[in-house]
Amino acid sequence: MTRVSWATIIGGMVFLLTGFLFYHTFDEAYQLSILTAGKGPVFFPRFLLVLMFVLSAGVMWEGRKEKFAPATMRQSFFVLGTLGLTGVYIYSITAAGFLLSTIVFVFSLPWLLNYRNLVVISVMTAVYPVTAWYVFEKLFMIILPSSPWFDAF
Repeated sequence: MTRVSWATIIGGMVFLLTGFLFYHTFDEAYQLSILTAGKGPVFFPRFLLVLMFVLSAGVMWEGRKEKFAPATMRQSFFVLGTLGLTGVYIYSITAAGFLLSTIVFVFSLPWLLNYRNLVVISVMTAVYPVTAWYVFEKLFMIILPSSPWFDAF
């Protein structure tokens, strides 16, 4: 009996979740905004979801070559910690705004995953969130959640 690899399992879960989220973007709640604002707020997320859907299918396809190996406690800690930190990040985007939440998340995630090069983490923390915020807000004109403490961020 062949056992399925972790890459296939996780790729399949992402594949199903992405498919559901893509399907959800066609909900009636989003249709009015599409009619009144041109492309609407689901245009870019749909684009990313299609890309994620294709990439997760690729992960499942490549995962069929691997053999199943049980997860260790350390791997389980990393996975559960990453899921928990991502959940806190998603919640904090609405509470503290995109920029501040992303700065904390980009600093915390490598630290959680046991990457300790402080220079690289600091540069990444300083550059990535500000660049992502600028590209979305100023170039693509996609309004991101702002901080209740600072009007500009």
